[in-house]
Amino acid sequence: MTNRRPSPRARTVGRSAALVAVVLAGLFVAFRHIGQQTLYPDELTYLSAAWDYVHGTFTANLEHPPTAKYLYGIAQLVLGPGGLAPRLVATSAAFGTGVVLFLWLRRPVGFWAALAAAGLWWLTPRGDKPTWGDVASGAAARIDRLALLEPVMVFFAVLALALTWRWAVGPARSGRRTLDPASEGSTAARAFAGWPWMALAGAAFALSVTSKVSTAVLLVAIAAVPVLFRQWWRLLAGGVVAAVAFAVVFVVVYVPVGGVRAIQYMLDFQDEHNLKGHVTQVLGRDYQHSPWWANFVYLQQGIGWTMLVVVVLGITCAVVIRPDRLVAVLGIALGSLIVFYCTVGVALPHYYDAWMPFALALAAIGYVRLARVRPPVTAVLAGVLVAATVVPAAQLAVAVEQARPAGLAALQPALARHDAADARVLFARLNRPAFAVYFRSDRGFMQYVDSGQYRVVVEGTDDRFPMTPALRTFLTEHRSEFDSFRVDDLRVWVMRDGRSFTMTKTGPVEG
Repeated sequence: MTNRRPSPRARTVGRSAALVAVVLAGLFVAFRHIGQQTLYPDELTYLSAAWDYVHGTFTANLEHPPTAKYLYGIAQLVLGPGGLAPRLVATSAAFGTGVVLFLWLRRPVGFWAALAAAGLWWLTPRGDKPTWGDVASGAAARIDRLALLEPVMVFFAVLALALTWRWAVGPARSGRRTLDPASEGSTAARAFAGWPWMALAGAAFALSVTSKVSTAVLLVAIAAVPVLFRQWWRLLAGGVVAAVAFAVVFVVVYVPVGGVRAIQYMLDFQDEHNLKGHVTQVLGRDYQHSPWWANFVYLQQGIGWTMLVVVVLGITCAVVIRPDRLVAVLGIALGSLIVFYCTVGVALPHYYDAWMPFALALAAIGYVRLARVRPPVTAVLAGVLVAATVVPAAQLAVAVEQARPAGLAALQPALARHDAADARVLFARLNRPAFAVYFRSDRGFMQYVDSGQYRVVVEGTDDRFPMTPALRTFLTEHRSEFDSFRVDDLRVWVMRDGRSFTMTKTGPVEG
């Protein structure tokens, strides 16, 4: 019996079916229940600043660049104020990143590697805490479903690098002859051939950096593209074109918020922020300055052990098995971002998302090349490892389907059921920005207050702000006077019969 290869029609049908299935799954993960997830404190900051920006006030959140906030503000103008419209922008950018990966990689490494890269990006769980799938905790099913700065920053960064690659390789290939305008004509003509691609790359890079400045380090990867192709004159000419486009877009973006003054404020703020640090909890321990390995802990907690092993093995295969220019460019991009985030001294649970598209693209390339080393043995091995990602992808889909308001987002309805809808609330083990999203400044207070009357006490899970011994003793000694219940990960005490207690400098007292 002879082995028959699938006909071209069968291959086309198979590829089309796989593409449709992966795209539909990616759309589900990106957009399903996008407005249901609990609003995050950082989102409130960006959404408020975005709303101010589109109404002509440019004073809020100048410690970060404005592009993503412009987009979030415009979305709120079109679809209404609140979190839904900006989240649609953020998750569209995240989905668009997968589209860019597919279109970029399809030509140099083939359909299946391109689809694998896009699919891994769309379907990999990327939470911001170990309980990424625990909807009862209000955790993010995916951090790029939130209106943070990273989704927009990452989209434009990947687009900039893809456009640079497109410029370097030329417009088309016909047989063995490269139809590259850089191969014919005068030196100047060759140097500036395909310049619109670099103009677009420079503009995209500016939009990335002016969303969040972290991706500025990708300049190394962008510059490496023509170097790896040994296009020295094109490196100079393309660099000039890209720099001009970058400067124009950068100026246009920054003029409304104050230009040089705003940039100086941002730089001064970030220098002070890095000097002072930011309290984060890593493996149960608080750090004022995050250890360099904190990002890898957050990475493992966010994507899980299965995905971590699959990604690391895939990257290893890409580096070991026939590494080429594309692997080098992706590796430089990945390495530059990892080095940057591991040396700034402040690590937050969602920062690793910035380097994930490059890591996942390398992993996809690695597995496709592994499959071709010695088929069918290596093909089966690669298939098994890639198939292992189906389980975390399914868990992610379940988390997205079950997304709902939780924790602080569900607290006000619970208080209303206990006849405490308008009661003043004293919060413990919670930071003010967390509860300020849902409770006005005249209703929600941190426990460290000098005086005031309160009927409700809410305890969260942030160990940076532990409940004072005096307050815990008061709740224990007066247990019979409170209704106590849980709202997801919050513990709530409501004083019965409309009564309240008074906070003093020494602690709470009855009446």
